[in-house]
Amino acid sequence: MIATGDAPDHALPVRAIVERFDALFPDRAELSDRTGWELPVIGTIDVYRNSPATYSFAPVAAVIEEAAMYFGDISITSTGPYGLAERCPLLVLRSPRP
Repeated sequence: MIATGDAPDHALPVRAIVERFDALFPDRAELSDRTGWELPVIGTIDVYRNSPATYSFAPVAAVIEEAAMYFGDISITSTGPYGLAERCPLLVLRSPRP
């Protein structure tokens, strides 16, 4: 998610995701025509519309800083070669601090 929440928790209400999507793509039929995606597939974004959930998209540096208070060995690794994998790194925590 390129649009993230602000510090300190970098939280983003998921309803904001669909609001942004609607602003970017007001004509779903046109989006379907241009991308080849079927309208029901595009419509799956609507599950977020009235959601009370909030997602956190903290920058890697912030996650590492927080984890360093509790773990002595921290690394970030790729989750695979798929598209956008760089947006979903795996946090590896070893050597818990006493």
